Amino acid sequence: MNNIAWIFTGGFAKGYRTQILGLVTALSAVASWAIGDTTLADLVTKAPVIFGGLGLAALGVKVDAAKSQAAKAKAK
Repeated sequence: MNNIAWIFTGGFAKGYRTQILGLVTALSAVASWAIGDTTLADLVTKAPVIFGGLGLAALGVKVDAAKSQAAKAKAK
């Protein structure tokens, strides 16, 4: 039972949740256009969502990099 809770709560993605959320947000908007659910005009109107998701993923990477650099500097 503990393993199921670990999967549902995202324990496998610890430390990468921000990046995953950002990429899923961006990819879901593009995928809905790719499979034909939305038009090109709808995709263009969703551009802020797509770029926001990619920005969130990039921010997560930057924060993780800053944490690792701070840990290295503290260890010295």
